[in-house]
Order: sequence, then C-alpha cells, then structure tokens
Amino acid sequence: MSGMDEASLRRLLDRAVAQEPPMGPVVQGSLVAGIRLRRRRRARNAAASLATVAVVGAAIPAIMTTTLGHGPAGSPSGPNKVVVYIGSDHKDTVTPISAATNTPGHPIKTDPGPRRLAITPDGKTVYAANVDWHTVTPISTTTNTPGKPITVGKGPDAIAITPDGRTVYVASAISNTVTPISTATNTAEKPIRAGPRPVAIDITPDGKTAYILDGAYGSKGAVLPINTATNTPEKPIKVGDSPGPMAMTPDGRTLYVAEAAPSRLMPISTATNTAGKPIKLFHGPVDIAVTPDGKTVYVLVDGTKGAGLVLPIATASNQVGKPIRLPDRLPQAIVITPDGKTLYVMNYHSDTVVPISTATNTSEKLIRVGKGPMAAAFTPDGKTAYVVNLGASTVTPISTATNTPGRPIKVGPHPSAIAITP
Repeated sequence: MSGMDEASLRRLLDRAVAQEPPMGPVVQGSLVAGIRLRRRRRARNAAASLATVAVVGAAIPAIMTTTLGHGPAGSPSGPNKVVVYIGSDHKDTVTPISAATNTPGHPIKTDPGPRRLAITPDGKTVYAANVDWHTVTPISTTTNTPGKPITVGKGPDAIAITPDGRTVYVASAISNTVTPISTATNTAEKPIRAGPRPVAIDITPDGKTAYILDGAYGSKGAVLPINTATNTPEKPIKVGDSPGPMAMTPDGRTLYVAEAAPSRLMPISTATNTAGKPIKLFHGPVDIAVTPDGKTVYVLVDGTKGAGLVLPIATASNQVGKPIRLPDRLPQAIVITPDGKTLYVMNYHSDTVVPISTATNTSEKLIRVGKGPMAAAFTPDGKTAYVVNLGASTVTPISTATNTPGRPIKVGPHPSAIAITP
C-alpha cells in the first residue's frame, strides 16, 4: 500500500469513529504512543464492523508574533498581538484566532492532515506538519498565507524547532527518518535515519541535542540523540516496550519517557545519555507535564478502576506521590499554567476540564467545555487557556483566574493541533 493510500484509509477511519479521538498524532509533545495505540485498536474494531475499510499536553511554547485583523485572509492589524493557531485536518486548514477578541480569521489552506504545529522563536512563521501527506507547510504570521510545501519523509508525526530558530526537525513515522529544515530558506536538508516509527521530538534548552522517540505501537523503544550542530545521530538509549509521551525538565538535565509495557517512567540523564532507575506507574501512561520550576513531573494514566489518575512525581527523588483521581476513564492530555500553579486535564468523554492545584495536588470544580476536549495551550501571560474540542469543532477559552469558560469559537472540522504566539 502506498503512503497516500494509507493516509486516505486513516482519514476515512477517523470519520468512521468520529465519537473517539482521531487516530494519529495531535499536539507536539502532547498525546503520543499510549493514546495512539488505543486509537489504532478502536480503528481496527471500526474497520471490522464496517467490513470495508490511521501530532499535543503540553502546550506549545508561546512565541512573539503579530495578530490577525479584519483585512483580507485574516491579515494582521497590529504588532505583538497574541494569536492562537488551530489545525483542522478534515478541511486541511489552520485557523488563526485573535486572543484579544476571540474571533477567528480566514482559514489557511495546507496539505492533508495539519495535526502538528510549531512556531519559530521570532514568531514569523508557523510550521504545519501534514501527517496525512509527506510535507510541512510554512505559514507567514505577518500575512497568514501559506508558503510552498516542504517535502519531508512519509507520515510526519512530530515537529520541533531549535531555540535559536534556525532549524525545524520533523520526525516521519512511516519512512523512519528525521528531516532538518533550514528556516532561513525553508528547504529540507538530508534526512537522518532513525529507528522504527519516530513519533516525538524534544530539544534541550541549549539547542545542542534533539531527542527522538522511536518505537511506539507495541514495539521495543529507544531514544535517539541527534547532535544539532552536525545532524549526526548518537548511540540510541534503550527504553521499554510501547514508549509513549516524553517531557524534559526546564533545566534540560532530565528527559522523562513513559512506557506502556510495563507501565513505568524512565528518567534519562542528558549529560550522559543514560537511563536511570525506572519509576513504576499504576496503569498505562497517556501524557506528561513538568512544572516550570522543574520540581514535579505529572503523569496522566488511564482506566484505573473506571477512572483516570494523575500521578505527581518529585524529580529530586523520583518518588510517586498520592494519585489524584479523575472523573473520566480515558483522559486525553494535561497542561500546566505558565506560573505552575494549576494543572488542567482534558476529559474527552465527559466534555470537561479538571483544574488541579499543584500546591495541594487536589482537583477543583469541573469546567464544562465543548464536545471531545483533547488538547490545550495557554497565552503567554497565563490568563487564558484555549481548549480544543474535537467533537464540537470549537475552541473554548477559559479564564485561569476564575476557571470559567468563555463562548466557544468555531473553527474547522476535526480540530486537533494548537499553538499560541505571545
């Protein structure tokens, strides 16, 4: 089967199981292998019943750019305004939303499947990884117009940009490659051979090393360090079966990788590229978030006695604290406010968001949002969280001061990716 045929099949199955999260990636660093494996199982079940007929959390870092106005194609009306970008893969568009007015601009057309978004540190360009194709679409934030698609490997499943903004790295899960893209010229450089199914990327704060997660969906896993100065891979770091989401501490010293079989969290020292003692988890990991002070890593796990859990882990000791129980059996993602005071959990099936105080590790009153919340990100000042509602094709703004939702913002069908500029 060709890459295009596989992409078409995946998109058809997404529509067939519209009441479930989409099969495939959502937000950079956000919903990775644990959810993907579950989605693939659901897709197989859907395919059997039809008898005919598959890239989140953590919030994308906020970066300076301009906002949209009311001119042609949602063109900007002033500098240094906050814009929310939403990728919708059923219409293959990216929609810019003014955070000042919560009004959407004209949708920006991309190649099929813009389910991964990343923004350069200077805020001039949004890069959309088109998962159902083999391209990346650069979008000018000044005019909100797409540039010429950049060809990468098949199935671009993750995207990340170096802190200096010079290079975009794209991991392609079908071709098993990582493609560096020069942001100065928007041209792809020589692909880097990775392990089986590279599905996530994390880059150290100093920009010297890109870590690629290989081997999701039931296979042996590894983390591949890449020297960004030379784009040469180093010795892979072995992890367990079905590796899932990963997250790095703000100081860049430790990379945490979740594993589904067995359910555990693996700390990796970036100084030596060696794995430490695994941390045992209660159930299948879904997402990871680290507090801005680096003191706590929160792991979202699913399906424990009918409810999901959030596990707080002290990074100083790697000891698991008291689990925080959730109302939803299959929570989808977690994100932490920029001030580190509140953790938000997306509950897909109950159409709610759970705020959790990081000071007490206790949940607060549920926030009702649109149907199928599965991703979120914050404005740079932390005053507003934007929640992507897959089933409703909307984005819900939430005031973090009061935890009250605002009026839903209509976007393209099947929204799944979010990135916010300052």
